[in-house]
Amino acid sequence: MLSQYPALPSDVRDFVNYTVLGSLKSNNQLRVNGLFNHKVIKPKKDNLWFLSWSDIIELRMAIVDENMFEVFKIVFGIDQKDFVRLEMFNAFAVYQWVSSQLTDMIKIEFQELSNDLTDEEKEAGAEELQEFGYSLTLDVLTKGDLLKSDDWLSLAYAKIFRKLCIDKKRYDINKTLQENASRKSKRNS
Repeated sequence: MLSQYPALPSDVRDFVNYTVLGSLKSNNQLRVNGLFNHKVIKPKKDNLWFLSWSDIIELRMAIVDENMFEVFKIVFGIDQKDFVRLEMFNAFAVYQWVSSQLTDMIKIEFQELSNDLTDEEKEAGAEELQEFGYSLTLDVLTKGDLLKSDDWLSLAYAKIFRKLCIDKKRYDINKTLQENASRKSKRNS
């Protein structure tokens, strides 16, 4: 039964993931069994980039925890009643679709937003900030104003990502300008 999946021992869950998920074609529509008919539930957004930032944060935690109900609740808005009536293989195919979309998002984020720290930044302890995850990003975007947090968290993640890309590009340009100015002043000294 699908509702028992989270309670399976990790080795059994790994076996199920390997055998079931590996053989299914991704699907983005949940099918709920009814007494006389079936209901199809589409995702709140066809593209996960357009979920709210808070939904993306919760979705990442649900995927890490392998909490299929939470994943479907976030992406499809289903309740426990519908969850226990999901068609099992369809549910795994949809879970695979969500997981794949999230994996693609993470790859793009890494490609566009990752930054190699300089030796000076490492010596200053910049790596220690990574433990704060999205909270640090939220703090920067709100400029430390906690009253603005909900506004940022409710925005589509695509907008947040775009803003982060712009900020990173500005940072890279300013860093290059500073390095060029430093080299120029050394040559003139």
